[in-house]
Amino acid sequence: MPGHRRLPEPVIARPWSGRTVAGAVLLDLALSPLFVWGVLAPAAGSEFGVGGTGLGLVFSSGLAAFTVGVLAGGRVADAVVPGRLASVTAAGAGAGLLVAALAGALWTLALGFTVLGGATGLGYATALRTVGTVASRRGLALGLVVGAYAGGTVVMAPVAGALLQAVGWRWTLAALAALVVGCALGAAALLPWTRPRGGGSEPGRASSPGRLRRVGPLWLVFALGSAPALGAFAHAGAIAGGSDRAALAVALLSAGNLGGRLVAGPLSDRTGPSIALHGDLALLTVACLLLTLGGSATALVALLLLGVQYGALSALVPAATARVVPAHRYGRAYGLVFTGWGLAGLVAPVAVAWLAAWGGVPLAFAVAAVAALLSWACAAASTVRRGR
Repeated sequence: MPGHRRLPEPVIARPWSGRTVAGAVLLDLALSPLFVWGVLAPAAGSEFGVGGTGLGLVFSSGLAAFTVGVLAGGRVADAVVPGRLASVTAAGAGAGLLVAALAGALWTLALGFTVLGGATGLGYATALRTVGTVASRRGLALGLVVGAYAGGTVVMAPVAGALLQAVGWRWTLAALAALVVGCALGAAALLPWTRPRGGGSEPGRASSPGRLRRVGPLWLVFALGSAPALGAFAHAGAIAGGSDRAALAVALLSAGNLGGRLVAGPLSDRTGPSIALHGDLALLTVACLLLTLGGSATALVALLLLGVQYGALSALVPAATARVVPAHRYGRAYGLVFTGWGLAGLVAPVAVAWLAAWGGVPLAFAVAAVAALLSWACAAASTVRRGR
């Protein structure tokens, strides 16, 4: 009509494409350098003459920027083609790693990791936005992508350790920059450079304003449901019964995390995200209650279960979000939900340390069990239902 601006047609769900899923998996594999900082931190700290607090600030700045990158990146990914965003991720992550490699002071190192965190957050949002709106086998696609994110750390950590011994931490960061840029540009070549369009949102997914409000319970599920595992990752040795068991405890958490991500996606395709979420949060409750019993062997079993639960939750929450928002708003909605994870990552390690110092590990995870039950209640309150 004259005098009225024609609005763009909303983006609809993409058809399943092995090439697209492969591109998203490759992109998430490239996003791991932020989480291998622990391998390089002692050498960097020795050179700069700083201890755990200063080194922790470097990682915290990267983690905060990662969360902001996912939040902002979700909105951007709703409007910009995935191939272009993967190219931006390559440039930003490579630049951040090179700034860190050339750092002459701690603040420059933190700046590099902040740039790296923001760029990898954008990449993570792009990968999830791309496969989170496929029309079929969405759970499988999401499981593969979030599994690749966890698997990338498993692969890059030993690579970084070997390079550290051979060439030092600075050249290790430079080598990681080359690896990340290469993987992300490869992902850009595989990902779509066009957006599908149609006359409406997904079939059966009317873009009612109420649907965006329905992600509130999922925000609480992600925050409360991920907090126990994030706290456990930060204090694995103390939970397992001593520093000599720390490596085994982290390995069990990490193996469970990867396995949970790979299994939960296909499971949600069969049962629906709602039923799978209830099972996940039941597992969280059991793991937390086991950790209140004490005993090293029991703690190790509980940590493995906690890793599985956390990995599964990381795949199920994106799938559940896709059930309650239209495809063209998925990136924005999941970016908001993801801030629950970011808040848990900042609060949970401190809360577990404080509670354990006051009343021991059993008290810390008795409180975590309460959080698990609250998370389960939030899942029940959400509007995600099987078959919808």
